[in-house]
Amino acid sequence: MANGDEIGGGTLDSVRRLGQSVLGLLQTRVELVAVELQEQRLRTIDSLVWLAAAMGLAIAAVLVVVGALALWLWQTAGYAGLAGLAVVTAIGAGFLFWHLRRRILHGPQPFEATVEEFRKDLACLRREE
Repeated sequence: MANGDEIGGGTLDSVRRLGQSVLGLLQTRVELVAVELQEQRLRTIDSLVWLAAAMGLAIAAVLVVVGALALWLWQTAGYAGLAGLAVVTAIGAGFLFWHLRRRILHGPQPFEATVEEFRKDLACLRREE
């Protein structure tokens, strides 16, 4: 009888440890998802700030170009400075749009670390079978 109790107790103990390991692994993965979700949120906000700056400069460029053109047509002397300002503003907006596009295209993929950890877990489980 004692031998049977040891076998049953050992099995239950093993199942309990296995359950604790699985729950610990699951907890770690959920925490990783939460951290990556926070990082993704910050990247999104950062991208929106850059987009707002680029759009502001683009709108300013259009307004300056239209204003300069209207004034230039009205008086043809002395407004080359406004046209130059419009060009500089347009170049600034173009740079900001280029920078934002580059960051979106070449930035890290969302949840990259979580996906990689799940791949490692799956590979580890397949080796044990």
